[in-house]
Amino acid sequence: MSNFAAEPVPATVDPVLSEFLARQLNAIQTAFMGNFIAPQVATLPLPVVGAVVSLNNQTNPSDNGFYGCIANSQGDGEWKRLQTA
Repeated sequence: MSNFAAEPVPATVDPVLSEFLARQLNAIQTAFMGNFIAPQVATLPLPVVGAVVSLNNQTNPSDNGFYGCIANSQGDGEWKRLQTA
């Protein structure tokens, strides 16, 4: 196992590029560590089926939590909040 941990993408980066970089850095981190750690995001990124993120929105904290992206009936990705006990 490696001690690699991806740093958050700077807030000044273009949002689309930021989402892409965050996904890629998370994939690299997962490959090195062998353990999955959901990336923390301030807003839900563009849906990618199979993705899991931890939403940490300081503006609307009631929406915070873990979200998974699943295919809806049309086959498009759709974020669903994971329920906790």
